[in-house]
Amino acid sequence: MTTDEGEDAAGPSSLEQRPLSLGEYKRYGRQMILPDFGLGGQLRLKQAKVLIVGAGGLGCPALQYLAAAGVGHITIVDADVVETSNLARQILHTDSRVGMPKAQSAATAARQLNPHINVVPLCESLSADNAQALVGAHDVVLDCTDNVLTRYLISDAAVLCGKQVVSGAAQGFSGQLVVLHKKLSREGREPIARGPCYRCLYPRAPRPEDVTDCEDGGVLGGVTGLVGTMQALETVKLLARIGDAADGDDFDTDEKNISDAAPLYMTLINPLDPVPYRSVKLRPRRAATCRSCGDGDLLLAAGLSKIRDLQSEDYVSFCGLAKPSSGGQFEDQEAHISVQTLQESWQKDGATHAIVDVRPPVEFEIARLPGSHSVPYQNLRRNAPLALEKLRDSLPETTTHVALLCRRGNDSLLAQRLLSSASSEQEERQDQQQSHKDPPSSRSPIVFKNVRGGLRAWSSDVDVAFPTY
Repeated sequence: MTTDEGEDAAGPSSLEQRPLSLGEYKRYGRQMILPDFGLGGQLRLKQAKVLIVGAGGLGCPALQYLAAAGVGHITIVDADVVETSNLARQILHTDSRVGMPKAQSAATAARQLNPHINVVPLCESLSADNAQALVGAHDVVLDCTDNVLTRYLISDAAVLCGKQVVSGAAQGFSGQLVVLHKKLSREGREPIARGPCYRCLYPRAPRPEDVTDCEDGGVLGGVTGLVGTMQALETVKLLARIGDAADGDDFDTDEKNISDAAPLYMTLINPLDPVPYRSVKLRPRRAATCRSCGDGDLLLAAGLSKIRDLQSEDYVSFCGLAKPSSGGQFEDQEAHISVQTLQESWQKDGATHAIVDVRPPVEFEIARLPGSHSVPYQNLRRNAPLALEKLRDSLPETTTHVALLCRRGNDSLLAQRLLSSASSEQEERQDQQQSHKDPPSSRSPIVFKNVRGGLRAWSSDVDVAFPTY
């Protein structure tokens, strides 16, 4: 007698003895027949728990391929909601799910892709309060964020929990991939030698003004797809123990020999280069200076404290994101005007009021307000006094007020500070010239104002027909 599964009910291949369901055998067959993968690799994936932080351009393709490969439990963390501007690169989201939390949307897509796995969406941000618990409950973490502070937080939590981080990044036409805190010695041998963490690679956080995210700098969807897919592949290698992650005899137990025995690399990707993929060899971890993964005695000798509690770390200040106290330049309300004021005053009085758009030329070409002048913020940042002179020459002599505009009001605020400072210095020089009986300048001083909320506020509050992107 046979069952509806086509097996002898009393035979050795009964359902109770199979490690996978018949559907899973059929689904994963093409990867299980790979010599270095086999049934063992598939079972390791089925038993694995993976944490993906970020359900955007990197997280979507990573989740898609991890779900398809059969990773048994995947937790996806993201506090954002799906927007139309996401759909060109965040491939698991759809028009019908615009407005839905990204974690929930991505989980829905993953479940439709593979009903044999468990996907848990967490519609919240990763923070110092929850990072260690979340990271510690999973086998591998994927950093699919575009936020510097979160990158340090993920890495620090992974070091505390002894987990590996598959970190990806993409911006413009380029991307990169690296495994942080990677195991370099075999399981069961203590201590486990490790590769560098994020703090080893970047001991100092970049200045906020030097950091550009995808929203401000743009990104090609295919690039995020490449990086996210490679993150999934690297995670499968770690979990299934294939490739350089195989639990073989090539592991070294002496950390002094690790840099020669098992070199680590960061993969750089740029499809526009003649050589689109490059590998850069990484230095070993900074055992004597890294506050996250460094050795306690060496750090103590160097006068450094080791990170042992995420909640005690001031990530905001470390990343240069702390705002000045009340009364500082962030609170200067006189520096701003609303989009309604822009419409009422600037557009009606072109003789004395001008609009300057500080977005890059490529964005200025996409959409702009009539009569606005293009002065890219990067030009202002390089040489504000020279940019001020060129701007004065391009405007009518009667101009006394300039409204500075960008997409969201961030770069235009920085431009307002630069130009106001340069204008004040210029006025001081003019006063000195007059005191030496030089002829006074015929130009009136210009007052610079930042348009709060930028073109997005203009589109939502003044002209709903103005395109946003």
